[in-house]
Amino acid sequence: MAVKTKFTKEIFERILADYDLGTLKSFKSFARGYVQTNILLETSKGKFAFRYYEHRSEKYVLFEVNVLHYFHEHKYPCAMPIRNIHGDFIGEYKKKYYAIFDYVEGKHIKKPNKIQSHELGKYLAKLHNISQGYRPDYWDVREAKDGKFCLDIAKVEAKRFKSKTKANERLQILKNEISKVKFPGSLPKGVCHGDWDITNLKFEGNRIVGVLDFDDACYTHLIFDVANFIYYWAWMRERKFNFVRARSLLKDYLKYRKLSETEKKYLFDSIKMVIFTYMGWFFYDKWKNEDIFVKSMKRLQFLDSIGRDEFYNKLFK
Repeated sequence: MAVKTKFTKEIFERILADYDLGTLKSFKSFARGYVQTNILLETSKGKFAFRYYEHRSEKYVLFEVNVLHYFHEHKYPCAMPIRNIHGDFIGEYKKKYYAIFDYVEGKHIKKPNKIQSHELGKYLAKLHNISQGYRPDYWDVREAKDGKFCLDIAKVEAKRFKSKTKANERLQILKNEISKVKFPGSLPKGVCHGDWDITNLKFEGNRIVGVLDFDDACYTHLIFDVANFIYYWAWMRERKFNFVRARSLLKDYLKYRKLSETEKKYLFDSIKMVIFTYMGWFFYDKWKNEDIFVKSMKRLQFLDSIGRDEFYNKLFK
């Protein structure tokens, strides 16, 4: 569901009065998008993407604007926010913020073929090459997807349990697991995309021509983005960790950006951190009637059973 707030033709005409984008011809919601309201606008001057941020602060949105400009300047294929006639990139409607973006041509696909699969690691690596060392304005308003972030989410979700005992047991489990994970300060940081889902990529034939939705982007260890990428494509929908698939994904990534030995070593811990985020998000809720917290605990136990060294060997040796 891409629309949470309803907009009328009259509202869009008022909004577009502040832009040099022509007159409104039509509008319709995008099929994809679950958190913000996303609407395709067609005007006399072309197609544009309207995004209404349902629960984001002004600085949170400005972080995204700055990041997209930075990537665009480095010729990375992402949608550019458009200035209004007042020189601003964001507007406000009913005390919430919105932005209008260039529309990225290309197609969404359900499942990449063999050639398209190689693009996944390639374009994530290119993003990291551009963003490594880049700390944009308002970086500190975005959650770094660290242990504190995971626990903060879990504490909010814990209040939904009728049984305080069960909630406290889960909180203690999560705290104990997070305490085992430490990251050295030498790990390179930059802007991570945070959601390398197929729905956020557009293809033209076998090439990626658009990387969308930087709503989860943040400034953190780049290896976290790699871990999220590997988890999503080699484990999230698999019953077991698919080492063959993970090696293939990493091989494509490594053609364009080399990982330091420290990054390779801490990929193990970073995948745990990805799991912690799911434990926080699904601390109370189930997904398709499955208890993700319990499923995640089993995955942490699997990682502990093979250990960091064996995990490293299976992926990089």
